[in-house]
Amino acid sequence: MTRLNIRWRLTLWYGAVLAAVLVIFAATVDLLMIRLLQSRTDRNLDVQMAVIEGQIGRAENPEVLREQLVWQFAIHPVFEMQVTEDGNDAWLRSERIVEAGLPAPETPPGPDGEVVYEDVLIPGLGHCRMLSKAIHTPYAALLVQVALDTEMNAKHLRQLRDVFLYTGPALLFAALGCGYLLARKALAPVDRLAVETDQITATRLDRRLAAPNPDDELGRLARTLNGMIARLERSFGEIQRFTADAAHELRTPLAALRNEAEVTLRTERDPAEYRRTLESMLEEIEHLTRLTENLLFLCREDALVKPSFEDVRLDLLVRDVTDHMRAVAAEADQDLVLVEPTPACVAQGDRDQLRRLLFNLIDNAVKYTPAAGVIRVGLEFRHEHATLYVEDDGIGIAPEHRPHIFKRFYRIDSARPRKSSATGLGLSICLAVAKAHHGEIDVRSEPGVGTRVTFTLPARAFEPGGRDAPEPAVARDR
Repeated sequence: MTRLNIRWRLTLWYGAVLAAVLVIFAATVDLLMIRLLQSRTDRNLDVQMAVIEGQIGRAENPEVLREQLVWQFAIHPVFEMQVTEDGNDAWLRSERIVEAGLPAPETPPGPDGEVVYEDVLIPGLGHCRMLSKAIHTPYAALLVQVALDTEMNAKHLRQLRDVFLYTGPALLFAALGCGYLLARKALAPVDRLAVETDQITATRLDRRLAAPNPDDELGRLARTLNGMIARLERSFGEIQRFTADAAHELRTPLAALRNEAEVTLRTERDPAEYRRTLESMLEEIEHLTRLTENLLFLCREDALVKPSFEDVRLDLLVRDVTDHMRAVAAEADQDLVLVEPTPACVAQGDRDQLRRLLFNLIDNAVKYTPAAGVIRVGLEFRHEHATLYVEDDGIGIAPEHRPHIFKRFYRIDSARPRKSSATGLGLSICLAVAKAHHGEIDVRSEPGVGTRVTFTLPARAFEPGGRDAPEPAVARDR
């Protein structure tokens, strides 16, 4: 079943609400009209009752009263009147009810002047409104009844209902047409936004949607869509730059491998030269492998692949990575120091990613610290947060480069070592790991003095023998 579009749904909702309003209005007017006509009829009955009551009060004796009632009220063009003594002996009956008379009231009126109104059906006359009242005189207890035909009231009600019956649907259909036109006009900017949005493609992300009134709902929608398009444009730009940088980084070692292989194969060489060529090619392959692993890691982060979190003993992790990297620092004639004590604390995280983060931080410190330099690694724990830090006394980072150091493939050429396997992805990976662990990474550096990088994440104190199970053996591979 095809669903109706918004324009028709708005029109139908508008019609349904209007129909309900019309029905409620018609019912309310009908009830008010019924009460108004009944009230007017009751007032007329009250007036006629007062006339008869005045005549009764002025009579001197029963005989005179009988004669006056018959003479004055026996023939009346509107009202039907009846006066009986004790409800049986008729003193007066109008000409049209001489034979049948008026029915006795269902609830007899009280002796203290109470009156009873009721709707009755009189044979030969139809539906009438009747007023009954008991009047006590010195010579008799009289029951006075006055009736008025309600056919005219019914006629007025029928006319009113006919007006509602014939004009209501016409007004409803006219309102539906107007509602459709209004909905169409109101949704025309949405159609325009849809057309403009449909024209925006991956190659035309520089276009923006027009917002004639930025303060109304459609203006806010246009601003939201423009913001989304701007974010997509930045993301596409970053992807394009990332792809271009990755291609460049991959092309360089591949070109070196090809050149070395071609040069080596041009002439016969002794085994030692072949060995040196293979060793050089192996270094390039190792660089390619590291670059590929880093690219795959960043692609998984961009794809929002959730890491597998578990309880990780940060103090053991820091100690293990520091011991592993101490040989790398010693090869560069540097001193890698683990700052004691390392508080025992546990964090929820991915062990491999945390190891990769710490490896990258120490590796960067080793690459940009001159010989005889000192690199310090430490762990602090306070206020339910653990802070890993790596600080060195290396060349530092100039202020103009600090805002860009976490960008992918960003490297400071003037600070790059002559022989370096850096890919420009280390700090980008560290930032991705920090975000995945709901942590923060901060870099403070001063040229010629050194750099301190801190990574802070939520953690808790280690509970020996408690809920924290013994830490399994830590893998040694990066």
